[in-house]
Parts: sequence; structure tokens; C-alpha cells
Amino acid sequence: MESKGKIVYAKDFENRKLDFELEQKIEEIEKQIPTSYASDIRSFCNFCSETDREENIQSFLHYLNHAVESERVKKTTWEKRVVAIRKYLTVTYGIAFEEEDRKKISSLRKLYSGDDKMDLLHVKGKSPLNKDFLLARIRPLDTRAKAICLVNLTTANRPSEMVRLKVEHFDFDAPMVSVPLKKQGMWHNKRLNLETIQAVRDYIGEYDLKASDYFVGRVDQKGTYESSLISETAYRKRMKKWTGFAPYNFRKTQVLSMHSAGADLATIAKQTGHRSLETLDKHYLEVSDSTVDKYL
Repeated sequence: MESKGKIVYAKDFENRKLDFELEQKIEEIEKQIPTSYASDIRSFCNFCSETDREENIQSFLHYLNHAVESERVKKTTWEKRVVAIRKYLTVTYGIAFEEEDRKKISSLRKLYSGDDKMDLLHVKGKSPLNKDFLLARIRPLDTRAKAICLVNLTTANRPSEMVRLKVEHFDFDAPMVSVPLKKQGMWHNKRLNLETIQAVRDYIGEYDLKASDYFVGRVDQKGTYESSLISETAYRKRMKKWTGFAPYNFRKTQVLSMHSAGADLATIAKQTGHRSLETLDKHYLEVSDSTVDKYL
């Protein structure tokens, strides 16, 4: 009986140790501040420095008011700042936001209901383009740029998905590419057409890419490829330089093109990776100007 007691005690001790380690791991994860919050946090810190204020909730409230009344930032930008700076204050200073604090933030949010703030509510997203027009921009590009642009267009990938693609994710026989959907935290298979497959093959051959290489990667001024996970900002700038348009122009163009060709929402979502058909319908499927013009 004594030996069994020791065994039970040892297992209990090991479980307590594992529980503690798990709690520590969760705490470390909760302390991580997303890199996408950096610019908003920096803006808040600069505000505190310029106004000689401590970084606390009261300064946060003043900053939110300043953002509306003086900077006149869009409401979407304002909401992004709320999330970023609240996380910063919580992690950096251990500040707990009470119900009263949340009510004050909600009250400041109502500043956007004023008649003089209507322009701050208007958000113009990236517009879809004529697909043939966009393809005419893509086809004359060099081997690498052409392949990357065609994959972005065909798959309707987000920048976060494009920069994480690797050569090994492509299956030319299927033909498809397995895409890491960072936003949903899952993988999703997207179909490829023959033109895109050939462009990818040409790119892989010209740069002698290996299976483990990042598909986009980086190329220096001498034309030497480096397998690296580039930032989403760098990717957007590259696409803009190559075609004059942003990745979300590509995404919306493919959605609208598929819809115009007769694809239903479920079919489009299967290719784009949208979970919500309502979101796809609301934010991507706009009635085109040419359709309206026919009835004028």
C-alpha cells in the first residue's frame, strides 16, 4: 500500500508540474503583443511624450478624443487603436480595464455620430477590376512577378497567405495549392488553372527553387533569390510596384469575375476560403458600374 501511495503522489506531483507549465505557457501567449499593433502603439506613446502625460487609462482616453477631434481619423482606424493600445497598457503596465473604463470608451465612440463626422464613417475599400485588364498588366511581367501575381489572382489569396506559401504546397497534378489561412488558423486547398501552373513551373525552374523555399521570398538587386518570410507590407508594396494595384484588388477581381461567370456563393467561397457567405456577399459582390449603366 505504501508503494502505491508513493506512485499516486508522484503522478499527482507530475500533473501539478504540467498544470503549472501550461499556465505559464498560456500567460506568455497572452502577453504577446501582435506586431500589427506597433504603429498604433507608437502613435500613442508619441502623444503621451508630446503632451507630457503618463501612459495610463486617462491618457488613453485623451488620445482617443484627440484622434477624433484633431486628427479626424476614420472610425475603422480609431477602433483598431482602441484594441492595440488597450492590449499595450494591459501587457506593459498590468492595467485592468474596469466596466467604468469601457463605458467611457463607448461614450467617446459616440463622437462619430455627429453630423460633422459623417465623412469619417465612409470607408472605401479596394475596388474590383476588369479581369482581362488586370491579366494584360500581369502577362508581360518577368517570370517571378508573373507567377506570383497569377497565383494571387487565381487563388484570391490575402497577403498573409501569399507570403507564407511554400513551393511544396503546390500540387501540379491536382492541380491546386494548399494555402495556410492565417486568419482562420487552418489550411485550405485552392484550385489552379493551366496558365498559373505553367507560370509557377517557369518561376521554379528559372530560380531553381527547392520544395522548402518560400514561394514569394526575396530577390536582391543582383537577382539572387533568398527563401525568407517577407512582411505583408513588403508584399503589398511589391505588388503595387509590379501592377499598380494592391493584393485586395486582385482578391475582389477574382470574386467578381467568378460571380459574373455564374458561380454561386458556395463555389466562390470554396476558392477564396471565406467561412461566411454573408461576409462574401456583403463585402465583395458589388453590383458593377457597367450593370447599372445598362439601366440608365
